[in-house]
Amino acid sequence: MLSPKAWLQCAANISEGRDLQIVDALCAAVEQVPGVQLWHRDIGPDANRSVLTFAGETPFMIDGCESLIAAAAEHIDMRTHQGSHPRIGAVDVLPLVALRPEDGSLAKESARQVAKRVRGLNAGGWFYGLSAARPEYALLANLRRGQYEGLAQRSLDFDFGSYHPRFGAMALGARDFLLAYNVNLSGLNASAAKAISAQIREQVGGGMPGLRSIGWDAPLFGCSQVSCNITDLDRLSLKEVYDRVDALAADFGLRAAGSELIGMAPLKAFRGFRSAQEGADLLGLSSVISFDVPSRIIEERFQ
Repeated sequence: MLSPKAWLQCAANISEGRDLQIVDALCAAVEQVPGVQLWHRDIGPDANRSVLTFAGETPFMIDGCESLIAAAAEHIDMRTHQGSHPRIGAVDVLPLVALRPEDGSLAKESARQVAKRVRGLNAGGWFYGLSAARPEYALLANLRRGQYEGLAQRSLDFDFGSYHPRFGAMALGARDFLLAYNVNLSGLNASAAKAISAQIREQVGGGMPGLRSIGWDAPLFGCSQVSCNITDLDRLSLKEVYDRVDALAADFGLRAAGSELIGMAPLKAFRGFRSAQEGADLLGLSSVISFDVPSRIIEERFQ
């Protein structure tokens, strides 16, 4: 039995960032669900991807996830999708994060409940993260290998739902908090962004703890970006990532030139600064898209 007092956050990764009417329709699908709050939406035209961050008590969040999946299945056709970010489906990733540590088991149960509702929505996929049914699927990169285009050559042993080419596949599950953070370089140089990302990711010697990263061009912003996922904010802060990218960029005649934070962040992400506002200013979080500190800090939205 799910407790109505357990709050969850979902940062749904949607494979649409260019057609604003579709993004609006997906946001409306979330907002129409009683008890669910749409906290933020990040729209990425270059990646052709959006992140919709919403939160609420557990029973309502299950309804909100179902509504979003249904809307994505209706509006997004992966057979024609193109974008720079790795992806496998219309709702590429649907993570459920407990906003209180004691509610972690409820995030897992909520993911299972969402999966049961997917059966009638022309969608399907695998459990990942803390919900992974198979150890290798705990890591999202393993599910994304080959991306959407490679699904036709894979054995689609879905954990829930069924395969529909229009929708593709979805990674669904509970996970710990993750921060998506992009550092801008002072020019368009995808090779430099990729080389820097290869040096800082955790999997390599000398990499940063709990960091996953890739490099790409962001022509709309007039720069390349080192795109990062920070998976352990107790070991790594925004400041440390920004400073490391800035130091490595000098080898390519570049520098860090502001940054972009996707979705929401807890206060501890700004460790090393006197305040979140100082951090936002010094990290240049408004360099490409306006960043309003009070509305983007989890502690300001959830007490």
